[in-house]
Amino acid sequence: MKAVVLSGFFVMGFSFANATKYAGEFLSLGVGARGLGMGGAYVAVVEDATAGWWNPAGAARLSSRQAVFMHAETFGSLLNHDYLAVGLPKENYSLVFSAVRLGGGGIKVTELPNPDSLIGDNNRPYVVRVEGHGDYAFLATYGRSRGDNLFWGASVKMIYRAIVDNSAFGIGADAGFLWQPKKNWWVGGAAVDWTGTFLAYDTGTKETITPTLKLGTSYLYPYRDFSLLGAFSSDLRFEGRKASAQYYQGSISADNHYGLEIGYRQKGFARFGFDAGDFTAGAGVWVAPLRIDFAFLTHPALDNSYRVSMGVEF
Repeated sequence: MKAVVLSGFFVMGFSFANATKYAGEFLSLGVGARGLGMGGAYVAVVEDATAGWWNPAGAARLSSRQAVFMHAETFGSLLNHDYLAVGLPKENYSLVFSAVRLGGGGIKVTELPNPDSLIGDNNRPYVVRVEGHGDYAFLATYGRSRGDNLFWGASVKMIYRAIVDNSAFGIGADAGFLWQPKKNWWVGGAAVDWTGTFLAYDTGTKETITPTLKLGTSYLYPYRDFSLLGAFSSDLRFEGRKASAQYYQGSISADNHYGLEIGYRQKGFARFGFDAGDFTAGAGVWVAPLRIDFAFLTHPALDNSYRVSMGVEF
C-alpha cells in the first residue's frame, strides 16, 4: 500500500496546464556547500539536515541531531542567499525544519514630477526611494525507514514573496525516496512541488510552480583510508523550458548533475562536479561535532560565486 502511495507522489503533480515558467526559480539554487560542490548531484547522497531541500527521504538517514547554516552573496553581491536547517532524528522517524531566503536591494521606485503629462525633458522620472525584494521558504520535513534499505519522506512548505509594495503567499509539498539495492549503492528520487505549489499575490495574480522530478544514483567506494563517492542526478521539468535547459523534447526538459567526492579518513574532502554543464568544485573538513564545507560555482554569463556552509552536531 505504501508503494502505491509513493508512486502517486510522482504522477499527481504533472497535469497543471496553467503553470508559470520559472515561478519557483529561487528554490533551484541549491543549499549546503557539500552538495553544491558536487555539482548538485545530491539527491541520492543526502544524509544530513539539508535533506529538506534535496530529498525529504534523506531526513530518515540522520544519525544525530544537527544544524546547518549557509550564507552567500551571489552574482557580484546582487543577491543574498541564506539557509538554516535543524535535523532531529527520533526513534522511528526524523524531522527537519528548514528556512531559505533569497533577497537583495537596489529596486528604485520612481515618480514623475507631473504624472498627468508624458515623459519629456521637463518631466523626467526621479527616484523617491530604494526598496528591496525577498523570497522566503519554510519547510517541515518528515522521514522514516521501511526496513534497512528503503527510506521515504515528505515535506510541506510555505513560501512568502515580497517585492516593493506587493507580496505573495504560497504552499506546496515535496516527496522522495532512497533505496539501497546493494551495499554502498544508492538510488533516489524526489518529486518537488508534486502538488503544484500555488502563489497568490495581493494584486490578484496567481502563479503555479510546476513539479520537478529529480532522479539520481550514487556509489561509495572505500579504499583503506580513502573513499571515492560518485553521483549522478537529473532534474526533469515539464514547463517548456526548451533551449534554456540542457536537453528538451516538447515541454519536457532535463538538466544533469555529476559529482565526485574524494575523502580521507572521513575528515577531509575534495569535490568536483558539473551542474547543468557548469563546473563546480569544493572542499570540506569534518571534525566532530563541527563540519565546514566550501563550494566554488561557475556561471557562463554571471560572476563565479562561492558558498560556505557550517554544520554542527548537538
